[in-house]
Amino acid sequence: MATNIVTGKCLCGEISISLPENILSNSENVGLCFCKNCRQSAGSLASYNLYLPEKDVTIQGQPKIYFDKDTTSGTTIQRAFCANCGSPMYGKNPKFAGLIAVRLGSFDRLTKPGMALYCKDRPEWNKVIDGIQENEIMPTLTEEFKVWLASKGVSI
Repeated sequence: MATNIVTGKCLCGEISISLPENILSNSENVGLCFCKNCRQSAGSLASYNLYLPEKDVTIQGQPKIYFDKDTTSGTTIQRAFCANCGSPMYGKNPKFAGLIAVRLGSFDRLTKPGMALYCKDRPEWNKVIDGIQENEIMPTLTEEFKVWLASKGVSI
């Protein structure tokens, strides 16, 4: 059975990202990040991300990459965006090689998040979403988190 592919595009259409629909449909793969850098790079309350194996993503066009060195975690994050319209497209953390965080604002379908990161930085007026896993900061490498990362193709 063929996998259905969905595609999201930046505002001007110069960059598109295609990925399997079944991964997009699974809330376990979707998260919000409220850290200051993600808020600034998204230009909004939080970044809204789909976490999946990089091998499952096809990128058309050439995004500009910003190497964000001043992060709370101390890890340099690669933040990709359209150089023409400025739309954020994806991020990569070198600690989790093989994993990509695709920014979901470029897709028509908006899946409910299954997790939230850096909730300590979420504004007090922004309410918790029922049923999602809340993390005050980046999750520690518990066995459960390692299994989740392994399911995304990341080897620790």
